Amino acid sequence: MNVNLHLRGELEKFINELVNRGIAANKTEAIRLAVTRYYEEQLVLKKRIEEEPLNQHTIEAHWNNPTDEKSSEVYIKRYLHGKKA
Repeated sequence: MNVNLHLRGELEKFINELVNRGIAANKTEAIRLAVTRYYEEQLVLKKRIEEEPLNQHTIEAHWNNPTDEKSSEVYIKRYLHGKKA
């Protein structure tokens, strides 16, 4: 897959720093390394979430917020199977 990517500011400085420090041979490799690292972190996070049981109270405190109707709707659909408690 080929991607044409324009980075500016801090991201551009970060990629250049990876190359200058010898961590990557060029900008393309630096971006590939960064994406790979992000992907691996997401896999670990996903595995951790799947393995850890969620505390029902924590879920309710996060999703069942009366001031945020969208969150309440998501909570009801996801955890109460569409039925209000």
